Amino acid sequence: MYERGQHIGYSDMTQGTVGVQVGGQSFSELLVFENKAVLDRFKAGRVGFAADASAVLLKSGVATNANFVDGVAVVVQPIGGVMVEAAVGGQQFTYQAK
Repeated sequence: MYERGQHIGYSDMTQGTVGVQVGGQSFSELLVFENKAVLDRFKAGRVGFAADASAVLLKSGVATNANFVDGVAVVVQPIGGVMVEAAVGGQQFTYQAK
């Protein structure tokens, strides 16, 4: 994790979903925090994310505008794989200071 260009720690993500899913995928995920209060909430483990449905095709480069929701913008960049899903799920993050 970085704050104002300085390395401040590490974060791990665990994701779980339930629904119809076919395939596999790898991706990079960038979280952008709107202000320090939201970043502090994330460090304390009080931020979670949910997903509805997605379709990622091999090496697709489709980008959209990321909007802040509860102070966090999430940008996902597909790396590879083929995945089609109609699922509900969430992501859990842990933070460890440097």
